[in-house]
Amino acid sequence: MTRKEAKEVLLRYRPGAIDAIDPEMREALEAARRDSDLGEWLQQHEAFQEALRAKFRQLEPPPGLRERLLARQRVVRPPVSFWRPVSWKPVLAAAAALVILGATAVFWPRPEGLDEFTQFRQRMVGTALRQYAMDLKTPDMAQLRGFLAQGGAPSDYEVPAGLARRQLTGGGLLKWRNQPVSMVCFDRGDSQMLFLFVAPREAVREAPGSVPQVTRREEVVTVSWSANDRIYVLAGPDEPDFVSKYL
Repeated sequence: MTRKEAKEVLLRYRPGAIDAIDPEMREALEAARRDSDLGEWLQQHEAFQEALRAKFRQLEPPPGLRERLLARQRVVRPPVSFWRPVSWKPVLAAAAALVILGATAVFWPRPEGLDEFTQFRQRMVGTALRQYAMDLKTPDMAQLRGFLAQGGAPSDYEVPAGLARRQLTGGGLLKWRNQPVSMVCFDRGDSQMLFLFVAPREAVREAPGSVPQVTRREEVVTVSWSANDRIYVLAGPDEPDFVSKYL
């Protein structure tokens, strides 16, 4: 499947919907997971669609619409050869047009204005939020390291002490601009997941230093740092004392 073909398929993708089990859709999603540019496009597409859905959910019907519709059902009208729209349809059409224009202007992601590390971090967190399946499910860290090493991804990562006390569930191989990235997954203890992403330091410009950087966005917290030529990004649901619990 080419990148163009994958985009055409992914245009109808709805996260969490049953169409994700369609063989063609699964192939396109796998292509997006392996192709960093396609994955970034999918992330932007999903954000835009979610913004549109949120705006449309805010639309309310005109006052008295229900009563007018019920009244029309009680009136016997002679058949006509054309359908005449009710007077409020232009209002809804104009509102929908404004919603689309507003969502396009306000919510369309603008990654070009972000530094490279911020783009990297958002891509990795977006991957976790889209709940891509792990390539390997295992509680055995040695087995996971061997699997990641075979795929060319970092396997000599250091797991922070707090995170190491959580149950390992598996991991996967990701890509950042054709550079391999390791994803190591842990169970927080309440079926919520913690994701540790590890990439070679030279793979991302403007990498963080050794002091952990904390960011919070949409109930997700990320902690980023560098150590021993590796970049680390830890992501999970926001909670009090996140850093002291897992680092």
